[in-house]
Amino acid sequence: MKYNSIIFSPVPFPRLTRHLLSGLCAMALCLGVLSSPQVHAAEELVANAINAIGDFTVYRTDGIQEQLEGKGSLPLYEGDRVKTGKGSQALMEFTNGIQVALNEDTDFLILSRWESSKGFTRILRLSTGEVWVKTMGGPKPLEIETPVATAAVKSTEFDLKVQPDGQTTLTVVEGVVEFGTAFGTCPIRTSTISYGNRGKKCTKPAPVEVAPNVAWTQGIRQ
Repeated sequence: MKYNSIIFSPVPFPRLTRHLLSGLCAMALCLGVLSSPQVHAAEELVANAINAIGDFTVYRTDGIQEQLEGKGSLPLYEGDRVKTGKGSQALMEFTNGIQVALNEDTDFLILSRWESSKGFTRILRLSTGEVWVKTMGGPKPLEIETPVATAAVKSTEFDLKVQPDGQTTLTVVEGVVEFGTAFGTCPIRTSTISYGNRGKKCTKPAPVEVAPNVAWTQGIRQ
């Protein structure tokens, strides 16, 4: 294959011509930047915050912060971090039919995982605080990660609380939750409680009166 080459010789341009070319190049660069396709992760709506009491803040991936006061509809996307303040609560509904209530001083990140055999699993990375979760309309894959444990569910209602030292308390209201630490996983069933501690396997499920553990959700769910 034959290539034709063009050799440019350094011919000096008048000052005005050089200035004109510089301006045209700058304009072309700006137009190119503005018209070039931008590569961004698609912002998929995953949930809506529908009620908040007190201080409820959403931290977006682009640094923007938004708040909800009272009843409304604040959209939530993957990668958002949500947080409640002292004496505050919030309620959100995920697009796949999962309800999540947040108690005071709760902080978690909304993520997801895709597997060819299972599809998408929504993940809530809970660093501190307490959440109540209820799946509706059939099995919904969901995992909640804490500093020491993971709760995996499909169709259930439960309460999960994380202490400042990472200790995680799981109370299952209805259904079965696969509750595990790095040292093993065990199924926790209706009306039982289990504890996850750092460096240990989760405790054996023990019978518990669940109503007191989820009483805090009554106000925010109204």
